Amino acid sequence: MNHESNAPSSPRSRRLDPDLIAGIVIVLAAGALLLRTAGMPAMTALLPVSMLSVLVLLGVFLIARCVIRLKRQGDAYAPTQVFDNARRFLGIAASIALYVVGVALLGFYTTTAVMIPAVAWCFGYRSLKGLLLADLIFTGGIAIIFVLLMGQELPTELFLR
Repeated sequence: MNHESNAPSSPRSRRLDPDLIAGIVIVLAAGALLLRTAGMPAMTALLPVSMLSVLVLLGVFLIARCVIRLKRQGDAYAPTQVFDNARRFLGIAASIALYVVGVALLGFYTTTAVMIPAVAWCFGYRSLKGLLLADLIFTGGIAIIFVLLMGQELPTELFLR
């Protein structure tokens, strides 16, 4: 009897998938932040609780999808490379850092209005009309939701301080 044919071709420890790791991180981080909303007033907590709950749900879906894929592929599974472009990853990290600093220094709306087209342009989207339309819809939509519908103010703009 040949015992080698029953042995898996790759050990289970090599079955780490970036989607699985991302799903676990999303569920844990969103869950931890969700716990922090308990002390907030009901109307203030409405948006964060909604968004964090959706994040937890999407993280669970991501984990489930990954587990199903691992079971279907079995020993043929080949993990995807997480960092296939280091410059792009560093660009994303730098954009996030610049955005946080920009919101603190310039204000939410100004920073958002500048960052949306700048980041999209860096990732290869070249339609000026599309960039401006997306910028207007997103920034305007945020303003309508927070200021008009919820009565909440976001960080004040530099020129309004």
